[in-house]
Amino acid sequence: MKIIVSGQSYPEKRNILVNEQHTYVDFKYKNVWLYLNKIRQKAVKANKSFIFQPVSFLMPGNVEIIHLFNEVARTSKRWVSTFETELPRVLPVPGVPKLANPELKKQLRLVAAPQCVAIIAISEATRQIQLKLLSAFPEEASAITPKLHKLHPPQPVLYEGQRSAQERKLIFTFAGNEFYRKGGAEVVLAFTELVNEGKVSAETVQVNLIGNLKRRYNFAHGRYQDEEAFYQKIEQLLNASAVFNHAESQPNNALIDLFKRSHAGLLPTWQDTYGFSVLEMQACGCPVISTNVRALPEINPPEAGWIIPCPLSDMFELTINSANDKEAIRQLIVSHLKTCILAILADRETLMLRSQGALKRIRDVHDPARFREKLNDIYALSAVR
Repeated sequence: MKIIVSGQSYPEKRNILVNEQHTYVDFKYKNVWLYLNKIRQKAVKANKSFIFQPVSFLMPGNVEIIHLFNEVARTSKRWVSTFETELPRVLPVPGVPKLANPELKKQLRLVAAPQCVAIIAISEATRQIQLKLLSAFPEEASAITPKLHKLHPPQPVLYEGQRSAQERKLIFTFAGNEFYRKGGAEVVLAFTELVNEGKVSAETVQVNLIGNLKRRYNFAHGRYQDEEAFYQKIEQLLNASAVFNHAESQPNNALIDLFKRSHAGLLPTWQDTYGFSVLEMQACGCPVISTNVRALPEINPPEAGWIIPCPLSDMFELTINSANDKEAIRQLIVSHLKTCILAILADRETLMLRSQGALKRIRDVHDPARFREKLNDIYALSAVR
């Protein structure tokens, strides 16, 4: 099957470019809207539009389907789109309520049109968010809802080696390029408090933190970003304790090797649409402590890891309306992290059971072969419409 895609970045590699039996043709630079967006943004400061409109005379005649990520298509060809929050993705306009934005209605008609074969939510949280959007547009919903599918991304098992429950020193690993948004600061605070309380030491734990300390902006915090003094404090704590081992970045193969050696992963994230690093850790038999934002409760259930329960909005996200809100949630995350860490140290058998549970759910839910079969079934819908 020949499939047009609109890029070959990480989301496409994770959700679309998964079958070596298909031929993928990258039309990123043959998309009219790639250039229209640049012109409109420069000339009239217009929002970016997530639309794919191929240059028609460049389109190969034997293309069977177009598969996009977070985009809608304006074309006579059959198309499918995988998405992580809502489809269409329409950026907010100051002073205009979201549901009153005429661009949203216009692009919903593209999704409702017969050329759109299917839209694929990457999680149940995403599917629920889409249904909430569609409830405000009943006419379009009647055409779109039957096209809505859910398909978690594929993930192969990477390592089945067992850790020993008898090891005195346990290895915890955090990985997130956006160090502060992903919860790196809270990891530092939690372990520092445990060290100061005499409950852990460099002889009992090693904490690997992979993340860029310069990536300070936290999308979840909105107007209530942390002060410079907070960042300086975190960096000082990071450098002061022998339990921490920090690196700005690691190549993926080195990260995977680290996950294989780790006993537990850490992702106490403030904002995430999915949590792909959780899948990679689980695929190495490394259960994860995470927050409960968006898809994380789905991919990190109790039998495979530990969830930090935070208060969420109806979009399954943290809501920060004040500096006090931010501080309260930070304390909640740090407190639950400490509880989970101490529970792991006290009960190694449960840690081993969750390691096995993490591998089992990767096999059961994210098997690449089954993913390809389900995706091919969705593509086949284009032949019967």
